[in-house]
Amino acid sequence: MKAPAKATDPVGRMLDGIDSLSLAGAWAAALCIAAILGLIVAEVAARNLFNVSIDFAWEFSAFFMGAAFLLGAGYSLRAGAQIRVNVLLENVPRPVSRALDMLATLCGIAICAYLAWALLQMAWLSWERNSRTDKASELPLWIPQLAMALGAALLTLQTIGRLGRLMRNEPGDDPRLRQGLDIE
Repeated sequence: MKAPAKATDPVGRMLDGIDSLSLAGAWAAALCIAAILGLIVAEVAARNLFNVSIDFAWEFSAFFMGAAFLLGAGYSLRAGAQIRVNVLLENVPRPVSRALDMLATLCGIAICAYLAWALLQMAWLSWERNSRTDKASELPLWIPQLAMALGAALLTLQTIGRLGRLMRNEPGDDPRLRQGLDIE
């Protein structure tokens, strides 16, 4: 699989930078999923071998799952790996399809930006109030909340990048970035 060529113009370099940030988010999401695996395997082993529970394993796994979902969302958008119904876009003239795609992307930017702002606001309030989980770990809540806010910000950037590509008359996603087989 050949990687996309790097752009030489300023807008193209900015779009490539957004792609690089999304890739970093995807790697962070993969690390979160590996951490979930490690925590759950440790929990099962501790219960079966020592008859004890790692009391924070399920709590942290839930935090890692939320972070993984949002940290990987930007890369998924760029790769075109998210579920999308193209029935309408494939059955209208190309200019109409492009306009509808741009309109949907603008709506996506608004939704993602609001999500990022709300998650950042929530993390900030948790920081100010020194909110902690009600579990034994008493983890400061701003830590997992900030990871999710960062993921939402990456998704917002990638959605803006998608709009930029559509405005440049480029494809909004790059199927070459997908790993594995597509189910269609």
